[in-house]
Amino acid sequence: MFGLSDAISRFMQICGTPVTKAMTIRSFPQKGRDHKRRDSNGGKAASIKLCALVVSAVFSCGCSQSRVAPVEDRVNNPTPSSLVQSMDQPHGLNPRHKKAAADDSPALGRSCSVELYGDSILHGGYLGDRRLVEPPAAALQRMRPRYHVIDRTVNGETASARSGSFENEARIGRIVIIEHGLNDSLQNLPLETALRSMVVSAKAEGRHVILTGLSQTLGGADIRARGDAIVRRVAADLSVPFADWGSVPLRVGEMADVIHPAQPYSTRLVERLIQVLDSLSPECA
Repeated sequence: MFGLSDAISRFMQICGTPVTKAMTIRSFPQKGRDHKRRDSNGGKAASIKLCALVVSAVFSCGCSQSRVAPVEDRVNNPTPSSLVQSMDQPHGLNPRHKKAAADDSPALGRSCSVELYGDSILHGGYLGDRRLVEPPAAALQRMRPRYHVIDRTVNGETASARSGSFENEARIGRIVIIEHGLNDSLQNLPLETALRSMVVSAKAEGRHVILTGLSQTLGGADIRARGDAIVRRVAADLSVPFADWGSVPLRVGEMADVIHPAQPYSTRLVERLIQVLDSLSPECA
């Protein structure tokens, strides 16, 4: 199990501060040379405390599996009717964009139907129970209204966890988008095996699959790059389109925290995804 202490250690590395015994935060007496020691080490101690607070906030959202939005309550084998209901919930898709489930065939649905699988990045979650005003599913629906968008994303989910049930889940979308990797990389989980299993299952059902790369973060570049390389390799090996999120520009002030995109960056990630969608299904653009 990936506990909070492991999470803090991992993210202290992301913040650029390896955890060692020498960095334990201690309180010193107020007088004499010990007081001088505290003054000289105060900056380091404060930065460590700050990083630990950031870690706690981040892992309460994107790196611990939780279901914080009503749209996620029906992700396990939902029926077409429940999918439509889920998009009407607060944090779900705008009701004016919902489609009649009867229009979809039981197997593949119509050509312009897409199902989203992923973690808090594709969910639009950040800081525990918060969600972007326009999460990626809603942005996709707004920019490509011909699509029937089914949002199965879950905050904090890993590919390793989802792959266990993926093969047996009911799907109606003709296109499956999978965004996973950072949580698996942080926890040293078998990302490649899980992704391959999910892609093979979806393709065996006759569906098109798109894999997204990992979005940029404010730290842990090596961890992000390692996960991104795995996703890219799986996409190439299994001949599925790859949406290169790592190359999408990130500007100052466009992160909600160290991992999660704020609205402008999230919207640009969706725009990159749509470029791949348009090349795959130009009739839906």
